[in-house]
Amino acid sequence: MSWLWPARRAVEATAQQVAVTGAAASSWNHDPLDGDAGWKPAGSRGRPVPDWTLERSRMYSVAAYRCNPMARAIIDTYVAFAVGDSGVTFQATNTQVRQVVEEFWRDPRNQIAEGQELGLRSQLLLGETIRELMVGELSGVVRYSPIDPTAVVDVRCRGGNPLWPEVLELRADAVSVTRRVAGVDDTTGLRDGEIMFWAPFRSLETDIRSLPFLTPVLDWLDSYDTVLSNLIDRTALARYMVWDVTVEGDQPAVDKFVRDRGGLHVPPSGSVEVHNSAVKWEAKNAQTGSYEDTNAARSVLTSVAAGAGLSKVWLAEPEDANRATSLTMAEPVRRRVQGVQKIWLAYQTEFTRFAVDRAVAAGRLPRTVQASDPKTGESYEIPASQSVVVTGPEIAAADSQVTAQVLLNLSTGIEHLVAVGALTREAAAVAARKAWEDYMGIPYSADLGKPDADLDDVATAVDDATTTAKAQLKLAAVGNS
Repeated sequence: MSWLWPARRAVEATAQQVAVTGAAASSWNHDPLDGDAGWKPAGSRGRPVPDWTLERSRMYSVAAYRCNPMARAIIDTYVAFAVGDSGVTFQATNTQVRQVVEEFWRDPRNQIAEGQELGLRSQLLLGETIRELMVGELSGVVRYSPIDPTAVVDVRCRGGNPLWPEVLELRADAVSVTRRVAGVDDTTGLRDGEIMFWAPFRSLETDIRSLPFLTPVLDWLDSYDTVLSNLIDRTALARYMVWDVTVEGDQPAVDKFVRDRGGLHVPPSGSVEVHNSAVKWEAKNAQTGSYEDTNAARSVLTSVAAGAGLSKVWLAEPEDANRATSLTMAEPVRRRVQGVQKIWLAYQTEFTRFAVDRAVAAGRLPRTVQASDPKTGESYEIPASQSVVVTGPEIAAADSQVTAQVLLNLSTGIEHLVAVGALTREAAAVAARKAWEDYMGIPYSADLGKPDADLDDVATAVDDATTTAKAQLKLAAVGNS
């Protein structure tokens, strides 16, 4: 290659990738009349992903979850941490609102609590959640029916603002219908609409549609599956051992040996094959290449785990990492999972508040209700829907173990100070209580603060107290909003 014409540097994305993802938007537009390039048509919106890319990513995501064990592990890990364990529930600061929400959640046609895992799994695999809302005209009772995102033909936004989806155009049985997206009515201040539209995994704030969660790692999952499949196939083929038999002499001697053996059959297992020094038997075995494929699979899995936001030791090969390494990797993973959970709980809160607003519109609830601050006990008037919030399980449960260890170390240190006479027992008790409450923000427990206390018991107590405190703070924040 001449130094006058150096090789082109490899770019991040190929032209095909740019086209498939819709990342170029209008920057490649070209006017055939005057030759202007890079123009943007009036009214064009952001950098939309082509419809066929969106649908293929949904199709491959569902297929991967159904037949690829690594894809299932990724999705099930997020679902288990975000809505599993203790599950998703609601908190309400008003008795009347609580009764309406309980009816909505426990409705045998809705089963909100029981459907959390399936709902989040569907959103991760499809990238969007669409629920048609069925509201009783007189009762205001809300039920819903899920709709596959493939049915969406167009999303129309209010005033062209991509943050304000207003109408969905759906196609069912070759007939197009429109449904109003649920939102707060500026006139009444109540939530109203015919359909819920959630698109959590948008790349840009100008995007309207959302891609499935697995989209960035679908090709890597396929490569991982290919490497392992090839290794398994070669291992199976290697079982077919070949015998290389050398017979001294010319071709008639070889033909006579085959004829005397009765054919070219392989000696049965456990049998004895007798021959003279003129015949030599040698087994031929095929190489599986397992070492190379194993290393390749590990490299691909590293990319899959990184793209999915999980630690590789959480998905496979836990024997290659010690406990310290796993705990270090856990913090960024918990934060990513918590981010997904936060989005889902926000949607569930909005969904529940829609049911409350419909009950207000039907006259079953007053527009404003009495709420009380769980910390001060002060009462105040707030909109009925603002008195309810949906909460989920604590993601960073491992933090309780760390906190428990710190508190036990503190207890041991104070005990040593008392032993050497540097601190009286009365002063030690005050110091321990003050340190506990300032550090944890929860009531002190003398039984759990002992140096010989069980670490798991302390962690459980800290976890329970922290969860209760956070729930109270959420309700207080709702009441003050």
